[in-house]
Amino acid sequence: MKKGWKLLSLLIVPAFLFSCASKHTSYGYRVLPPKVKVKKSDGYEEVVVIRGESDYYEEIPVYYKRSGKKLGIKIRNDRDIKRFIYFYAVRNKKYTQKVLERANLYLPMIKAVFKRYNLPLDLAYLPFIESGFDPYATSVSGAAGLWQFVRGTGRKFGLKINRYVDERRDPYKSTVAAAKYLKHLYKMFGRWDLAIAAYNCGEGCVLNRMHYGAEDFWDIKYRLPNQTREYVPRFIASLIIIKNPRRFGLKPIRSKPIRIKKKIALNNISLRKVSYIYDIDYNLLKAYNAHFRKGIVLKGYNVYIPTESSFSYVPRQVSYKRKYIKHRVKKGETLYRISKTYGVPIETIKRVNNITGNHIKVGQILKIPVREFAYE
Repeated sequence: MKKGWKLLSLLIVPAFLFSCASKHTSYGYRVLPPKVKVKKSDGYEEVVVIRGESDYYEEIPVYYKRSGKKLGIKIRNDRDIKRFIYFYAVRNKKYTQKVLERANLYLPMIKAVFKRYNLPLDLAYLPFIESGFDPYATSVSGAAGLWQFVRGTGRKFGLKINRYVDERRDPYKSTVAAAKYLKHLYKMFGRWDLAIAAYNCGEGCVLNRMHYGAEDFWDIKYRLPNQTREYVPRFIASLIIIKNPRRFGLKPIRSKPIRIKKKIALNNISLRKVSYIYDIDYNLLKAYNAHFRKGIVLKGYNVYIPTESSFSYVPRQVSYKRKYIKHRVKKGETLYRISKTYGVPIETIKRVNNITGNHIKVGQILKIPVREFAYE
């Protein structure tokens, strides 16, 4: 029996060693066959390597140096960074490409806000790992929007949240809130790697892990919660990929930036009506106005009108049909107040109801003319 086990082990062990030797074991991933293309120039043919796992890692130290210099931090040759480069650039390549396409909708605005707040522009890419640049994204903990604010932090930085509006999903206002929060964290820690970690788990979480002699994220990495431990490496990996998409076989987004006209709504109106008036794709309009929870633009709130040409454009000419609603006069109401409530001139209300002076009675029924959009 013992001889049989010895014989079996002699057969299995060499086979196992051979199988291991046939794979590239660096970082625990096998080598991917590189994709190549032939580039012709001046009559010569040059073979250009597009993708190969070993190629990913060869130039990573160069990217570390570039990214770290802009953020003012030293990025270590961390195994987790390489793991997440593989995760985003190889294993989930299709998802990453979709995120890059969505990022094109918001990055110009985010960079403009961060420039105004004097923040490193590389921080504009944080939504890549926060929400995938999806304003409708919601985490299991209830964090929402591009910047994944929880309710308490959102309200702390001026975002309104109620039944009809959730400004955590407002791309502009949430970006301003994120800029203020990041600036607050940097002021507290004096380093962007610690500020980024604190953005994920909170100021107290990072402060409690700081021990004597600890200077940066890497010194406390394994004292942090698992999610935060991976958060900074994820961000650095995403930064390397976004800055060098072709190097990882991804298509860079080169479409013309969409300009956004910010307006304050004067009346309640549905997003579908807005898309009809301005002749804008409804899904594109929703992407910029995710903060309206019921699809209704509320009076007094920001509404964002995307346009690919310029900020000055003429709304579509639409026809209207007249409709009347009944209003019972309440105690203390005046013609002026009713006029403001419905957005109808006082003279129009008086003419429709045959009122000669300015006197109205409590309980009096008034016909109020309103306009509705015609969709013929």
